[in-house]
Amino acid sequence: MQFSLYAGLLLLSSLISVALAGYASHRPSDKVMRAFLYLMIGVFCWSCTSFFEAISTSIGYKLFWSVVSVIDLVVPVLFLYFVLQFTRNGDRIPKKAVYLLLIIPVISFILSATFPIHGLVWPKIYLVDTILAGFSLFYVHGAWYWVEIIYSLLLYFAAAGVLLHAVIRSAPVYAVQMWLVFVSSLFPVISSLLYAFASPIFFGIDFTPISFTLTGLVLIYAITRHLLFDLIPIAHEQIIMDMQEGVIVIDEQDRIVELNPAAMKLLPVTSGVVGKHVSYLSPLFPDCGDEWSSCSDGRNRLSHIGDRWIEFRVSPVNRKRMPEKGCGRLLLCIDVTDRERSKQELSARNEELEKINLDLAHEVSERRLAETSLRLANKKLNLLTSITRHDVLNWVTVVNGYARILQESGDEPDTESLDRIVHAGDTIGEIISFTGVYEDMGTEAPKWISVESVFEEPDIARLLAPILFSLEVSGLMVYADLMFSRVFYNLLDNSLRHGNGVTTVRVSGYPVGQEYCLVYEDNGQGIPDDEKEIVFSQGHGKNSGLGLFLIREVLDITGIRIRECGVYGKGVRFEMVIPEGGYRLS
Repeated sequence: MQFSLYAGLLLLSSLISVALAGYASHRPSDKVMRAFLYLMIGVFCWSCTSFFEAISTSIGYKLFWSVVSVIDLVVPVLFLYFVLQFTRNGDRIPKKAVYLLLIIPVISFILSATFPIHGLVWPKIYLVDTILAGFSLFYVHGAWYWVEIIYSLLLYFAAAGVLLHAVIRSAPVYAVQMWLVFVSSLFPVISSLLYAFASPIFFGIDFTPISFTLTGLVLIYAITRHLLFDLIPIAHEQIIMDMQEGVIVIDEQDRIVELNPAAMKLLPVTSGVVGKHVSYLSPLFPDCGDEWSSCSDGRNRLSHIGDRWIEFRVSPVNRKRMPEKGCGRLLLCIDVTDRERSKQELSARNEELEKINLDLAHEVSERRLAETSLRLANKKLNLLTSITRHDVLNWVTVVNGYARILQESGDEPDTESLDRIVHAGDTIGEIISFTGVYEDMGTEAPKWISVESVFEEPDIARLLAPILFSLEVSGLMVYADLMFSRVFYNLLDNSLRHGNGVTTVRVSGYPVGQEYCLVYEDNGQGIPDDEKEIVFSQGHGKNSGLGLFLIREVLDITGIRIRECGVYGKGVRFEMVIPEGGYRLS
């Protein structure tokens, strides 16, 4: 076994062809890729057999691998077949015609295997020592060899003619691809000509298998830089180029393969997008997401591009013929700017009318709500007045009674009676002072009140100073009576007076369906279970029982419900349920 520079180049050619064959094997269902796979397998066999001949030192082994390498005649046939498939002309050639092209390679193999008998292929063979290949065989060409070389050249020229014809009719991106394929085919052609007509100059060394290294490198460049096999030529008629509607063609591999002048006029794209992935067009359709890029059809889509409205339809291409490959798409674009502007003007007028109607309805609704709240507040204010008058008269009766007792006694003043008179007077003053706070209840329509602003009022801030306070609601607006802040003032005052050492107060809230629950809590003693239902009743507690009673009445003006559901011994928990439409969150 000998290893030479020539053998190394043959090995490199084999490896490149194997790599390209491996790349093509990932898409065997594609006719073009399948044809390329066959071609690369043929090149590999040629390079590999030539490699084994080069490293062999035995004349017998060299002759054996030389006969096997006659497989090289299949390569021109496979190259022509690949070109026909690549240019979408494969269906025009019957498969039988392709099989007939293999007759000459088969005859050549038979004649090569029997060359000592007739000498048609190699009349004479010499063993020579060369710098590049070491010991190698020098073959004198027989009559049949010229049949082989002419046959191979005819196949190469036929493939070149098909490529040139496709170059003329195709878009520039396809022309680049085809020129690269054409150039890659020149290397084995030139090498074959040199071997046929200048063999003595190179000591009988055939560089044709090595030339496929250059062919492989050109194809690798075409694959990586010019999307060879990803952009499959799609024939188009001149009518597409003359259409007023924009047309964009997308192939099975999601590559843009064609667009007409109308598309470039309607869309902010140029011919430079040809060859790019379909995602390049996504910014042109911000209103449609990725929906437009699917193969589904039958529905128009609309997108606003610049100052234009473009309606487009996606239609599948070749989905029925080759469903296993997915489908290419035809994107039809139509300028509907005038139509959409008319629709927008009409829609704007309708929206304006709807807004006017909505504002009127909202105004009427708020007015009705305010009137209802005022009527309810007036009733409650009358109730407060009645309660106050009743309590004050009761205590005035007490004062008058004890005063008569003192007047009629004639003796020294009764200290107990005087104390009762003083207490009654103080109580009357507290009632008048307490109810004076609520003199504005119901005098004005309810308003939207910020819960956060309530706790910024000076009276409430003073009560909060000695305790730890947390407000866990943000941006909450409540539709309530102007006395809404007194609700929290009374709750805080009640906690500090009767909570038995309250140090912490917490206000929080959370939505409950369409309503909102505003919660007041402290860490005091709480309220016994048997008093939870009566704490809001008139006459319960201090200040003649008006504190929590009036809280409920103020909240009820706008439909807010309050309940106490704390655990006795752990503090109070007042839940204020605000009805739907009675709160806003910002």
